[in-house]
Amino acid sequence: MKARDLMTTHRILSIVETDNARSAARLLAEHNVASLPVLDLQGRLRGVVTDRDLCCRLVAEGRSCETLISELMSEPAHSVRPDATLEEIESIMRQFKVRHLPVVDDENRLQGFISLSDLARHCFSSDDEHELVGILEAVSPGTGY
Repeated sequence: MKARDLMTTHRILSIVETDNARSAARLLAEHNVASLPVLDLQGRLRGVVTDRDLCCRLVAEGRSCETLISELMSEPAHSVRPDATLEEIESIMRQFKVRHLPVVDDENRLQGFISLSDLARHCFSSDDEHELVGILEAVSPGTGY
């Protein structure tokens, strides 16, 4: 199983690093998601912004909603290529305690997004529930995206 087989490719939400926190919060709320890939003006992946980033780096510090996403995002973004194996994906999620992984091409352009939900669908369809439990235990205590 490769990243290209697991990733979501339709309706991938993203935000540009020059957008502000208000725009990010609006997108997160409107689409009921917890994280957004952050792209530069050329469409290359720069980082990821999460609802937690907004809480800890914006609200808790009393910063303006006009603060640029580039000042709030987690970087560098941990990502994989479309040919990454399931084992590589799981390893990165465990190591960095992240729940979402952008999938990028050789030019670092966003191709898709893999979430724990995507892994759950795969694990349940392959009767590998124990693997999913291990991944969830590894990433849940983290503060990553």
